Amino acid sequence: MDRTLFTTLLAYTVTVLFMYLLFAIFSPFLAMLVWAGTIGIITYPFYEKLLARCHGREVAAATLMTTAVLLALIIPLLGLIFSLTQEAALAYQYLERASNGTSGLALANIMSHPSVAAWRERLRPLTDSLNLELNDMLLQAIKKGIAFILNYSSGIVKNFLGFVFKVVLLLITLFFIYKDGQRFLHRFWLIVPLNETLQTAMSATVIRVLRAVTYGVILTCLAQGALGGLGFWVAGLPSPFLFGTLMAICAPIPFIGTALIWLPGAIYLLMQGQMLHGLLLITWGVLVVSSIDNILRPWFISGKAKLPILLIVFGVLGGILAFGLSGLMAGPVILAIIMVFFDACREAPAADPDLQ
Repeated sequence: MDRTLFTTLLAYTVTVLFMYLLFAIFSPFLAMLVWAGTIGIITYPFYEKLLARCHGREVAAATLMTTAVLLALIIPLLGLIFSLTQEAALAYQYLERASNGTSGLALANIMSHPSVAAWRERLRPLTDSLNLELNDMLLQAIKKGIAFILNYSSGIVKNFLGFVFKVVLLLITLFFIYKDGQRFLHRFWLIVPLNETLQTAMSATVIRVLRAVTYGVILTCLAQGALGGLGFWVAGLPSPFLFGTLMAICAPIPFIGTALIWLPGAIYLLMQGQMLHGLLLITWGVLVVSSIDNILRPWFISGKAKLPILLIVFGVLGGILAFGLSGLMAGPVILAIIMVFFDACREAPAADPDLQ
């Protein structure tokens, strides 16, 4: 074998091995790194202004900026998670009492409500022929829904130490992104065999898409919160503005999202015997509040990111399925970078005078 070919293959093999080892080391913290990078890139202009006010003292500016992120984002998020966990636990205990008839709003009271009794009579021939007990089926379905919410939120509490460790690591990473981010980016591009034009295009694309995704997520969450609060107001539930705000905060959570708020509200209405309002709130929550993000989010993002809506849809949904909540940011960015790279490869022959 030619010595030059052997050396080249060996260099590629060692490079691939190193890349695999790096991935193995950082993969447990991949989500945390994605969120730290996203927050750092989006808030970097504020850091630059703060750095100027600190007269170029990087450590002081990075410390102040990291503290601001902690106070503005992470502490409220932690409080919300623990609050939702407690509320879900209380709701589950309430359903246990209702199933045993020990609550003043027992399931039997709901099933005997005139609006429900009429439907029970219509369904009785079918349920009797299939040996189905409607009361038990309804209660089990509700309890499973609440138990799912409880398990989802309490999983963070059960792994509290691991969660706190990741939050601390995120803050440390964010500090060094502010302090050394530009120097690291410069060193990174020095070893990447791409021309300066493509490097600039890829950097600009990442920043543009991340800001567009953040813009789209925020607007979508506000829309979902407003629609959820409207549903609470029409249903006659108290504090629609407060619960709409909570729905806006919970909206980015994959698969559950706003249901963490409107589903307990609908169950409360059902337990009160307000069957029409409860069922309408469930219908509104499923068909409008929880589903509209699949329409609004890609629409909001595509305009700012200057990408096709279909690409944004696949980027957001595929990213969430592949990487969890962090895929909300990573998915569109990955597809956008690939598009920039393919465009550069397509235009390269035309730019080469030897190939014209």
